[in-house]
Amino acid sequence: MINYLYNARDIAAYFKWAGVSSHQEKEYLNYIFQIGKDILAKPLTKDYDVFEKAVYRDLYYLWSEGFENEFSDIATIAPKGAVSLICDQEFITLESYMKLLALHLIFSRNLPYVHINFTGLMLPLGLKGDFADFERNVVIACETLHLTTQDVFAQPFDLHLGIPDEMLCLCLEPEFRKSLSAHEDFRKRFLKNAATRLQELKKTSAEIQEKEEKKKQRMLKRKQAREAAKAEKEALAKNTKKTAQKKTDASTSKKSTAKKNTAKKETAKKETAKKETKETK
Repeated sequence: MINYLYNARDIAAYFKWAGVSSHQEKEYLNYIFQIGKDILAKPLTKDYDVFEKAVYRDLYYLWSEGFENEFSDIATIAPKGAVSLICDQEFITLESYMKLLALHLIFSRNLPYVHINFTGLMLPLGLKGDFADFERNVVIACETLHLTTQDVFAQPFDLHLGIPDEMLCLCLEPEFRKSLSAHEDFRKRFLKNAATRLQELKKTSAEIQEKEEKKKQRMLKRKQAREAAKAEKEALAKNTKKTAQKKTDASTSKKSTAKKNTAKKETAKKETAKKETKETK
């Protein structure tokens, strides 16, 4: 049986189709490179940097062709004029789609199967031709990509008998899945890294919050100091004004008293003068 080895275009197409976020891409790339000898084309297994650049180059190509997410046209994955490696040439779109499903099962190690109704694939994939040829190509794709099928009761279903018009469970072959289990589950590592990153963010957040709190306290103290200085200044000005007013009042009082005394003296002189005048007469 032919063992298909995935290339950079397949990995890039899966990233787009599965919606792998940009901050997770490196984790996926590290994992696929780690198990590369089992599933990657040999030229891509020699150097990680070469492999990474090839995937990102194909990511850009797919984006430029309009393949951006799971709702994009599967037919845009294979470049124009590409030769089918697994299925018949007219079923190259089926080949691209089956590779996406196989990679999804490889990357999602805890996912036992995906539900699929092969009968309804011809129209959305834009396939033309006899249904018998379609059935034969489905069998070829499954065998080449290490995929098996089960019915809804988890019983093996032989696609050589024909494709039923019902949901089937598409799974990785047990032996192939077992060979992958020898490698570390990158999702656990990703979750561990995410947890570590979360703790770092919490620590950084706590430090920032502490700095902000200290800053608020400093600002509050400065405000209180300014208000205290202002109140002291106002109190001093008020006391100065009161003192000045007292001095003014005292001065006014002295002048008034002196004026009264002068008036009294003048009156007394006048009275004395009148008496003297009377006595002279």
